[in-house]
Amino acid sequence: MSSWFDTCVHLTRHLLLIVGGLVVAGLIGGAVLMYSGVFNVAATVVDSPLLSWALITVREASVATHARDVAPPPADYVPNRDNGFRLYRQQCVMCHTPVGRTPEPMAVGFNPQAPTFGPDADDMNATQLFWVTKNGIRFTGMPAWGPSMTDAQIWDITAFLTTLPEMTAADYDALDARVPDTVPMQ
Repeated sequence: MSSWFDTCVHLTRHLLLIVGGLVVAGLIGGAVLMYSGVFNVAATVVDSPLLSWALITVREASVATHARDVAPPPADYVPNRDNGFRLYRQQCVMCHTPVGRTPEPMAVGFNPQAPTFGPDADDMNATQLFWVTKNGIRFTGMPAWGPSMTDAQIWDITAFLTTLPEMTAADYDALDARVPDTVPMQ
């Protein structure tokens, strides 16, 4: 009985030493990678398929998880899509190219590219769009609009964004011509 116990203890010690060694080696390797400058952080570098997959998977899982906590707007709140369009036109089009338009110079240099919300839009629901607009996404250039906009304004933008996948360039141009740049005095 004693020899079986001694064998288990011996194997456990060896296993812990191996795992500990791998952790230490991983930490040293990570530090060498971080401080050597070998990893190119330039926005012009195309990510490897594995890194791209990892970043997208982390982003999508994070947005889905955190958007679950978003409370819907009050029941009596009616989203103002025209105001959402106005805010989108003022704050968002420089990165998120509208359908039928040429990307702004700043948008061309993004890595990853900012979504256009057109027919090829991601499959985000309204609460996910709201959460991303309010909180931003690190390491992508997407700012958090929560500190500078009200929740009502962000819901207006969200309401507009949900219409973009079905919008044609002619629809966008008509909206652009109809909606004034500033909120009319009431």
